[in-house]
Amino acid sequence: LRPAGDRIVILEDTHQTGTADKVKVFDQNPQIRVPLGIAVLGDKVYVSQSPDLIVYTKDADDNIVKKEVLLTGFAGIDHDHGLHAVVFGPDGKYYFNIGNQGFDLTDRSGKHLQTQGTGDNTRPSPGYYEGAVLRMNADGTGLEVIGQNFRNPYEVALDSFGTVFQTDNDDDGNAWTRLLINMEGGNYGFRGPLNKTWTEDRSSHWHTEVPGVAPLVLRLGAGAPCGLLIYEGALLPAKYRGQLLHADAGKRLIEMYPLTLDGAGFTAVREDVVNGGDDTWSRPTDVAAAPDGALFISDWYDPGVGGHQMGDLNGSRGRIYRLAPVGNKPQVPKVDLTSVGGLTAAFGSPNQSVMFLAHTAITAQGKDALPLLQSLWAQSDPILKARALWILGGLGDAGSAAIQDALRDRDPRVRMLGLRVARLHGANMLTLSKPLLGDPSPQVRREIALMLRDPDPALMLPPYLYKEQVQPSAEWLDAMAQLAQQYDGKDRWYLEALGIAARGREDALYARLKSQNGGTSNSAFNQLVWELRPKTALPDLVAAIDHSSTPIQERTVALDTLGWMQWPEAARALESFIVAASTPPALVERAFGLYSHQLFSMWVDARTSPALPAVMRKAFSAPGTQSAAVVVADALNDSRYLPDLLTLAKSGSAALDARADALEALSSRRDARYLADFQALAESGPTPVRAAAVRAASHLGQRNLEPWAQKIVVSDAPNEVRTEALRLLGGSVAGLNAILDLAEKGSIPPELQTVARTLTNNAAPPPTGGRRGGPQSPVTMRAPGAAPTDPAYVAIRERAAKILPMPPVRKIPTAFQLDLNYSGKAANGRKVFQTDAGCAACHSLGGKKTLGPDLSTIGAKYGKQALLEQITNPSEAIAPEYIATIFMMKRGAPVLGFVTEETADRIVVRTGPDQTERLKPSDIESRRQSRTSLMAEGLLNHLSLQQIADLLEFLSTLR
Repeated sequence: LRPAGDRIVILEDTHQTGTADKVKVFDQNPQIRVPLGIAVLGDKVYVSQSPDLIVYTKDADDNIVKKEVLLTGFAGIDHDHGLHAVVFGPDGKYYFNIGNQGFDLTDRSGKHLQTQGTGDNTRPSPGYYEGAVLRMNADGTGLEVIGQNFRNPYEVALDSFGTVFQTDNDDDGNAWTRLLINMEGGNYGFRGPLNKTWTEDRSSHWHTEVPGVAPLVLRLGAGAPCGLLIYEGALLPAKYRGQLLHADAGKRLIEMYPLTLDGAGFTAVREDVVNGGDDTWSRPTDVAAAPDGALFISDWYDPGVGGHQMGDLNGSRGRIYRLAPVGNKPQVPKVDLTSVGGLTAAFGSPNQSVMFLAHTAITAQGKDALPLLQSLWAQSDPILKARALWILGGLGDAGSAAIQDALRDRDPRVRMLGLRVARLHGANMLTLSKPLLGDPSPQVRREIALMLRDPDPALMLPPYLYKEQVQPSAEWLDAMAQLAQQYDGKDRWYLEALGIAARGREDALYARLKSQNGGTSNSAFNQLVWELRPKTALPDLVAAIDHSSTPIQERTVALDTLGWMQWPEAARALESFIVAASTPPALVERAFGLYSHQLFSMWVDARTSPALPAVMRKAFSAPGTQSAAVVVADALNDSRYLPDLLTLAKSGSAALDARADALEALSSRRDARYLADFQALAESGPTPVRAAAVRAASHLGQRNLEPWAQKIVVSDAPNEVRTEALRLLGGSVAGLNAILDLAEKGSIPPELQTVARTLTNNAAPPPTGGRRGGPQSPVTMRAPGAAPTDPAYVAIRERAAKILPMPPVRKIPTAFQLDLNYSGKAANGRKVFQTDAGCAACHSLGGKKTLGPDLSTIGAKYGKQALLEQITNPSEAIAPEYIATIFMMKRGAPVLGFVTEETADRIVVRTGPDQTERLKPSDIESRRQSRTSLMAEGLLNHLSLQQIADLLEFLSTLR
């Protein structure tokens, strides 16, 4: 926006009126490019801008003295999934996080850390997964990853007791943004085992069903989580003190999340603090505490969020708000670091810049600060008390005595604080924690478990997988066994903390717990084995599932544990169990669900197992596993399962979804032998099966299907079936001419004319080449005006312009003008979504995943104008997970689509709503990302303005 580059500015309210009246440009140059974070700590200013963490040194007048790069190697340049803001912790450490563009870092002491080939970092060597939380010393040494496998956490927030919170953004359209606490060493599940995405391994969004994944505090739904703060001031009403305050640019809210203890973790609820209301440009991005306790709220103020799009083209409408009680006059408290009273006031400040000054001044005094720290530790204010102990704990015998006092405190937060401070100052945690192993608080015991983990970073790499085992000390085994005995069989927080602590020592802990349990099992013991997944438990688990006398619940847990083990022996055990005639149907369903999942995750080698055909036959024969069997058969692309798919498609007793999916899987083989079967199923029966049968016939790409499809179009078949027949006709020159012939005769029903008009006026050869006759959709059509060179298609367009002319191309009014002149009706807009606009071909509303993002909550993210701009300019803002890949093939036309699976043997590419291509890596010349959306432009050109108003009204109701 500015030729001289982006700016870092200082705003001042010199008259204390609540309005900034002075602006100073701290730095401006072309190298400043959308930094994602800034922290002012003493005479240092830390600016987070991938690839660098930049530190300025400034003088008392805020002039730059020096500028240097403290750390470099953060991926995500000019990308919001890059490096985020530095936060000063009460322990004197510096905390920050990074999104899933990744990093390849070497700290100031030479320590090297990296992620595993994500984002701009393509190095394949072992590394952390995806986004991470990191911690370091002020000088850039001591860098460590304390949590990994996030998607895009925007800011770390710490309370004075040292608990680390953050939020995390989801893949767009999935309503799975989340609030988290960071358990040190934790894996937070964005990628699954072997670094697979949740779509590749058919898992839930955060892999929370997988052992070894830390739980979330609260699902926040759709949104765009940004800045996070723990408010430790006193100006706002008491209900806000100590609470999490969060800026969500997607929801246009500042929210508070009051926490409630829940075992070793928390639950939370949401409460609005500031609501953007009807102002759809409101985009709060951060919240910070001012020195006087007021809140500053930054607002990007733009119609959209995400995808690197900016609607405020001048960049002049962003703003910062001040939030304080009514009648409060802004103040700038004087910072006095020379007196006890001044130091105390600054040390208790809710503003991290002021607190940092006091922390630094007190720390510099060394033992001379003992009287002040001991007095602060002795008083009742929990925030000052906690902050004091972090420094006091390192001051010799007096510090050790204070830590012991903390470990005996009635408040479990203070006992956890004592543990954290003791570890910071080098205490032997096995010895120190021994009196607290039976602590009544599972929160305290959780913290002990995390401190008993081996800090070797190699044990976090890669997540999920069993590590090389070491024999722990007897003292460690005693402590862990005592902690494990207190697990209640339900608390996932506690369970995951035990799992983190046991990494690399699972076999030894399992042997101890098994011996301690006297060879018997119970719910808690079984869940511990599920979490640990020790290799030495394999024989016991196989025996448990094979014995019919074993209670069904124990057999189920044993199955679940085997189903998450990485070894081939576990796969063989499940295969035998599934095909056994004596296995109860419910357990067959459970076992096949695990087995089929792992075929795309840790047991890819089982695809060539000799037992697989028998397993598949069993799955096809049972109602509870038929749908999963179809998915597996389709993904494997194995001709041995074609008869099973056809039998299922014809079965009158099978579920309709399973039958339709079986037809789609059959059609992907492009085998003309099944044409007659498809045609027969299309003639009668349930509508979903009939529509799927027409679609399956069209996928075969056979010539001479046009007369058959024409008969369906003019028949009394349901609209869904006739629409599929029309799309079939749109897949060939002969079919497109047949549509125009019908139109000339007046034989196309009114409810199909919009589709017919779109197909013929946008006629073009299939973009991925090599296949004729595939069904046409908005994705596989060229944008209006992108004329094809093939004379046959040119002729069709010219003919269509006369017979089924498109409405004149006109400038679409703004959403405000549409609202003003056309009262949009949501019910009518739903119909436009499902039929006239063709949206439902690629977008679901909370149902089965299709090609594009789910839109079930899109109205909570975008106002009507932003929605309109997203539809009319789809390539302006593409979410990272919807960036298509172009494959240049050694022979044949390029292939464009989304990669849904990638192994050493094949790459599966989704090229359309019902179309996939399976590519051999050896056939690919090159690949690159496309910055053009698969969503075509001009999708509203054939709609009336009333229909557009209706569509926007409908989309705005989806929340």
